[in-house]
Amino acid sequence: MVNRPPRPPVVVQSNVRELRLAAGLSQQSAAERFDLSLRVWQTKEAAGNPTLLSQGEYELLLLLAGCHPHFALAPQSKK
Repeated sequence: MVNRPPRPPVVVQSNVRELRLAAGLSQQSAAERFDLSLRVWQTKEAAGNPTLLSQGEYELLLLLAGCHPHFALAPQSKK
């Protein structure tokens, strides 16, 4: 195992709508993916709203959108 310096944390930002669209998700499908009601998702996506996504939610959305600065999703290999 190679020791690598830790990656800096990803800062949660307010670009939730843009990331959702980049991931190809509707508001309803994003709410379902994150186990939230549609209304709660819309609140998290509202401009100027201090109720942003949690760190884990934000990083998952970055992965789904293909925008994570450190990691990328890869298809699971068939066995």
